[in-house]
Amino acid sequence: MNEELESYIKEHPIEGMFFSEFHHRLGPKITYQYPEGCITKNSSLCKAVINYLIPKPDLQQKLITINTVGKKVIGCPVCIDGHEYVRYQYIFNFGLILDNKHRSSPYIPLINKLSCYMTELEKESHFVSNEQTKALLPKILEKMFIELNQCGSCSTPVNEATILYLKIFPTSISPPYVKDYHVPILSISKSQINLSEWDLTSQQIIPYIDGFCHVQKIATLADVDVELTRVALQDLSMSKLIQFISIFQYSNIYTTTSNLVSLMENEKLQRECLRFVARTGRQSPTLHDVMTLYCGMAADVRVRDLCIRYQTQITRVNEQKLVQFGLLHKWIRRIYSYPIMTSSTDPQKIPNELRKMLTGQHHTDEICCKLSICTEDLITRIENDPNIIICRK
Repeated sequence: MNEELESYIKEHPIEGMFFSEFHHRLGPKITYQYPEGCITKNSSLCKAVINYLIPKPDLQQKLITINTVGKKVIGCPVCIDGHEYVRYQYIFNFGLILDNKHRSSPYIPLINKLSCYMTELEKESHFVSNEQTKALLPKILEKMFIELNQCGSCSTPVNEATILYLKIFPTSISPPYVKDYHVPILSISKSQINLSEWDLTSQQIIPYIDGFCHVQKIATLADVDVELTRVALQDLSMSKLIQFISIFQYSNIYTTTSNLVSLMENEKLQRECLRFVARTGRQSPTLHDVMTLYCGMAADVRVRDLCIRYQTQITRVNEQKLVQFGLLHKWIRRIYSYPIMTSSTDPQKIPNELRKMLTGQHHTDEICCKLSICTEDLITRIENDPNIIICRK
């Protein structure tokens, strides 16, 4: 454990962890807690928060933070529908208690991940609602509480196939919101990652992180639920093992930023860049090659146009790696395309699902991932319809 994390835990300990659920006869209740007495039934804390721990539908599946009576309670209530449940649904929540002077952001990834994993276990085997397996929760809460307060992380066995890996992130940076169309790229080489230190989901998805596969595709290739994939990638990002870039396509448009000047001023960075973008088995690129390509990027130039215009440089420079390196160092930025339907059009040309997203609030990457269509098909439909315009920004 590093000194920063150790110091943070001593100054910001978790005061309690609990499991709450909606009982079909008793209503909302705190079923288990550790340590005992941290949120008792008749305490002012329990009375103040119980209706938010097992809330109305509007607040379900959302992170909730409550500041009251000198405490901060963080949870993420879950509602699962099913005919096997009394009232045809089961509502539960895992949460923790802090002093209300402490920030909640270091604990948000932990609660999100715990909620997500318990949801999947409930869907797969009714682990949370089954009385026999539910009886294991007190020991699980105790082990998590002790390890998190001692080490800032925990590896807690839940059943024979599942171990919960949770961690506190003492940082002022909010956890990234991972979208299905984001592309994770490793900040270090895979050989430097000790897979045994990570949960099973992370172990399954790391081999598919190559800087080209987006989140949804990684989930499919690794045969992992997409929500679990997003949570695992969020953890990897908070641990500074990955960053996120956009999907690479030859129809993409990029433009340079003022940060590009750092490439000219830093010789070490120049050497690193040239190694990264070099084509295997070809003549090594020069700094002039790289700068020519970066400076050729503009708001009206697609990557395919860039490759045609600078064919000599492209024989030495891998354009995909060039874009990756530029995005990672913020030398370039992606210009996204946002289609907007200006008036009604033939429903046979534009399906209703697509029509709903042509509002100018969704870019083409998001639309293609959401509707599982390729970019070329989407662009063709848009260009052939005079009632759709594209805003680029």
